[in-house]
Amino acid sequence: MNAAQIHLALNHAPLFLSLIGGLLLIVGMIKKNETVKIISLYMLVAAAVFTAPVYLTGEGTEELVENMAGVNEAAIEEHEEMAKLSLIIIIVLGVVALLGLLTRKKESLSKIILGGAVLLSLASFGTMAQTAHLGGLIRHSEIQTGAVSTQGEKGEDEEKEEKDSIRPEQRISKDSIDVDEKKEGKKDDDD
Repeated sequence: MNAAQIHLALNHAPLFLSLIGGLLLIVGMIKKNETVKIISLYMLVAAAVFTAPVYLTGEGTEELVENMAGVNEAAIEEHEEMAKLSLIIIIVLGVVALLGLLTRKKESLSKIILGGAVLLSLASFGTMAQTAHLGGLIRHSEIQTGAVSTQGEKGEDEEKEEKDSIRPEQRISKDSIDVDEKKEGKKDDDD
């Protein structure tokens, strides 16, 4: 298995673990159900743990795909920047969730930690969802409409270079096309 396979296989786990863990934590807090709270905190810790291999395989994945046809270079950079932010938020979430597990016997402290875990889980879900979206833009042209995609668009410098690379005898002018069309017209008239 290479870095790209690992990255793609695991990249949605932290996203969904943080969402489901956060929602379960809210349910557990409302219903005052310790079992649900504990399960949700373990899910939030797992979300942070799964993020490590996803983040660490990102660079290797970039090396594998950056020169492939259809890859959006701008999206790679944006994906990478958002992944750094997501990593920080989800690591803090994992630490807070772990603290929640360790302090669950101290009710006053536990409420503050659980509230923080809920907010961080929603924040991590938001940043992870944006990271996943930007990751999709790297290769999936069907979702690039109105996005950062610059593929297929040529800047003025690229167009000038392209024109300069055409030899004079290869250039077709409007006059030569008009002459060719007139010759075609005469041939049609003669027939």
